[in-house]
Amino acid sequence: MTMSAIPPAIPGTAASAAGASPYTVPACDVQVETGVEYGRAQGYWTEGPDRMTLAAQNWFQLAGRPQEVSLQMDIYTPEGDPAPGRPLLLMMHGGGFAIGSKDEKGQVEWCRHFASLGYVAASIDYRMGFAPTRKGLLRAEADALEDARKALAFLLAREDLRISPEMVFVAGTSAGGNLALCLAYMPDPSVTCRILAVGNLWGYIRDLSVLGNASVPIISFQSIQDPIVPYVSGCPLGLSLAGRVYGTKAVHDSASGLGIRCVHNPCPEKAHRLHLDRGGVLTPRFYDIRDALAAFFAEAMQGGPGAR
Repeated sequence: MTMSAIPPAIPGTAASAAGASPYTVPACDVQVETGVEYGRAQGYWTEGPDRMTLAAQNWFQLAGRPQEVSLQMDIYTPEGDPAPGRPLLLMMHGGGFAIGSKDEKGQVEWCRHFASLGYVAASIDYRMGFAPTRKGLLRAEADALEDARKALAFLLAREDLRISPEMVFVAGTSAGGNLALCLAYMPDPSVTCRILAVGNLWGYIRDLSVLGNASVPIISFQSIQDPIVPYVSGCPLGLSLAGRVYGTKAVHDSASGLGIRCVHNPCPEKAHRLHLDRGGVLTPRFYDIRDALAAFFAEAMQGGPGAR
């Protein structure tokens, strides 16, 4: 575990700028605590390459040998922030429960930004890998959700982080979006907190009926031409092995029909991950998403239309 400090994305003490809502303007330097172990579990691995390559495709062969793995997270905190109760943002990467890492550039930069706003932000690794069957994939999804719940409980128990259990936000890309939705709409009763809003970034859900379990506001982004996760419904990558899932449009329509506050952002790019280009460089859409999440979350904290 290591700690380091990094400056805010926009230096200064602009949080008090005229007209600025709390938690929307960078005002703090950021302290980063890396490689924090939040648990151990039986699995295959917890991090992998950023993108699928021929070398990475051997997870099918490796997935027959589970072992005890260390579950780790990186925690970003606002340095010098005196608030007795801070909001928490839990970020989860994508990668089809086979690849990806808490160190993915988008996760890092989102967490860094939100910590500069005054949040405690955490990017987590979780168990990945599965046998190439429907049952194997569903098991991987369940294991990852168990890990995300464990990570949330771990953070809430860290008194030194001064997290308010009444101001919790969850967000993720692709598979991480699925985890974020499940945390909010399939809550673990042993984890006592209030999730104020979800950032569903080109993620999905398997059963729309779970949206009746809660009333947590959702903000979503996805390409209407997403080649991996269906925009409305279907099988990821068109593979029947993956089973039917419901993308952001179906989630938005169903949740809105239940009276849940939702903001849906359809995007024209023919791409799956909208925040990074093929070279792993942040795209302009990254900043659109960042600022939209910050505004939506701040609204939820202030009890406006984005609140429950």
